[in-house]
Amino acid sequence: MTTISEIIAQVGQEHGCVIEPPSGLPSLPQGLLLPPDLHEFYSLCGGMDLFPEEDWGWRIVAPSEFLRADHVILEGAYQDHPEDFDGTVSEGLYVIAVRGCGPDYISIDTHPARLGRCFDSYSGDHATGSSRVVALNFTEMLQKLFENRQGVSFWDNAFYGYFGWPDERLKLQARPSLKVDLP
Repeated sequence: MTTISEIIAQVGQEHGCVIEPPSGLPSLPQGLLLPPDLHEFYSLCGGMDLFPEEDWGWRIVAPSEFLRADHVILEGAYQDHPEDFDGTVSEGLYVIAVRGCGPDYISIDTHPARLGRCFDSYSGDHATGSSRVVALNFTEMLQKLFENRQGVSFWDNAFYGYFGWPDERLKLQARPSLKVDLP
């Protein structure tokens, strides 16, 4: 797999892409973590625009735009009923990429049990059983966004599961599944 610094270098050579200068790291509440590859990304740049003039272009958000996904994607619903979202597994999801001005978002999990998993967070599917895992880490997501450009959504070619599915390989849930001895 290509490294974060190699991807940034490739993006920097691509006509129409913009790399912002480093501007610090996002701050997170206690108990949540910045994935190591995302920490490296923000130490090297302050966000980037992948083909911003195109309707299929994506923006990797700046540290100041790294906000809890519930607040951004479900703004009205969250404001009306924050108790429905606070204390749930969606609390660790933060917007990492946006296409246009939405509603196409990719969120990244900052909870230690699911650290770095990236999800399709289209407004109707955000943090539901319909929200697909689109990448296992930030590096994979960034590389695939850059490589696939105007092609189909890269996650149509690989299936990692959905938000909240109990999957031992992905550890999408923090609790172990029950094992049953068969006769």
